[in-house]
Parts: sequence; C-alpha cells; structure tokens
Amino acid sequence: MKINAKSMALAIVATFVVGIGVSQIVGYWKMEGSKTPVAIKEGEFAGLPNPADIRGSYTWEDLGKAFKFDPAWAMTAFGVTDPASKLNTLETVYSKTLLPLGTEIGTGSVRYFVSLITGIPLEAEADNIFPITAIPVLREHSKADPALIDALEAKAFRPGQAAAPAAAPAPEAAGSSAPAATPKAEPAPVVAPAPTAPAASAPAAADVAHAPMVGAVTGKTSFKDLKDWGLDEAKIKSATDGKIGKDGDIVKDWASARGLTFSELKTKLQDLLAAAGK
Repeated sequence: MKINAKSMALAIVATFVVGIGVSQIVGYWKMEGSKTPVAIKEGEFAGLPNPADIRGSYTWEDLGKAFKFDPAWAMTAFGVTDPASKLNTLETVYSKTLLPLGTEIGTGSVRYFVSLITGIPLEAEADNIFPITAIPVLREHSKADPALIDALEAKAFRPGQAAAPAAAPAPEAAGSSAPAATPKAEPAPVVAPAPTAPAASAPAAADVAHAPMVGAVTGKTSFKDLKDWGLDEAKIKSATDGKIGKDGDIVKDWASARGLTFSELKTKLQDLLAAAGK
C-alpha cells in the first residue's frame, strides 16, 4: 500500500493535533502566555499559588490573575503604568536610581509584596526593598502586621533620597550664620577635629558594610566575588547560559546587558554557593 505525500502530511498534522488535545486533558500542555505559579503542596496554604515561583517574565496582568487581586495595586506600588510590561523591567528602571548600597527593587520585591497582599508566607530577601509608593498600598490592602509595614517604610526607597547628600551643606548654612561671634569661635576648637575622625573612619565603615555580604549575591556582587567565594568558571557558567563576564564585571549589570533576569540568575548562583558551603 502506497502513501502519497499529501496523505502523509495530513497524518502528521492529525497526530500533532490529537497529541496536543490529550496533553491538555492530562494537564501537561501549557498554552503560550499562561503564567501559573506552582502550588504549595503541604501545610495550611496547600493548593495556593506560591509567591516564591513568581518569574520576571510575568506581566502585571499575569500577576493579578494568578493571585486573584487587582494588578493596579502592584502597579501603583511600584510606579508602573503598563499592565502588559514584565516584572523584570523593574530592575532596569530602578538600576538608574540611587538605591542604597546593597539593595535592589526587582522581581524579589514583587514576590514579597504579593506575599504581604495575599497573606501567603514568604521569607523576604535581605537586599530587596520597596519604593515608598508601595507603603500606602500595603497599609490599605495587605494582611500584614502594621508594625511590619512600619519597618518596611523605614527602609523604603524615596526618590528624593538622592537629594539627601545635598542636605550636607546644612553645616555651611550654619557656617553662614556663623559670622556671629559665638558660632565663629565654635568651629575652631571643636568642629575641625570632629569631621576629620569620621572621614577617616568612613572607608572602614564601607568595608565593614561589605563584609556581611560575603556569600550573599546582591546587586553589587562581581564575578570575582563569586570566584573568591568558591565558584569556579564552570559552575558560574552553568547558571549563566554558558557565558561569563570579566572578574571586575558586576553580575547584575552584566545580566541586564544580555537580557537576563538578575533575580532568577541570583537564585541559581545562591543555590550553587549554598551547595559549596558558602
């Protein structure tokens, strides 16, 4: 029995269509664009979507559908206007701002925000913070303890923070009123030594601030740091799609330049460091 080309093509198409149908029934086929976090398997919250599985490729619309809340809450919290934009764009947006050293606003921040809104527990990552615009939203809609929100507000990023260093000229303002006899006598004996001591200790403080981050991947971690912590190039490449930056490259900047989601890359690297005992 001969099978012509047309019959063969029809048979292949039919097989493909039937295969998809069966897969849909069994639950293995996921239509393109579906964003469904894995469900928690046990405990009080079993069956609910896990905020820890939120990916940077989700849109704000996906987020609202998956966790059944108004995505406008999250968009307002993070200063986003396009519901179809992806969560990982936050890392690019906030990388242009002067965030406090060792902190970031990205997909990890969104995961914790969703946890607070839904009441599904999730341990916060130490380096993830919220923009100040998230605090009113959390106070109105979240199930979190108000004391916790107060603590988050204290660490929240305020766009005006960049101007904070400019407040340093305040001493000069005091100095300008110093023409008066009393203020002028004050700077000579006491004030001169005082700034000198903090200035000398400032670099040491920076070093101390960096020390606790050993073994913890943050937005300031370089490829050299990863190597110093015990990861060889092969292990680093296993998390970075087979590529690696120069020792002095910051992992976050390197990832952003290549369209990689830093929050997901950070998780992989952190797992490798944990396995290496760091």
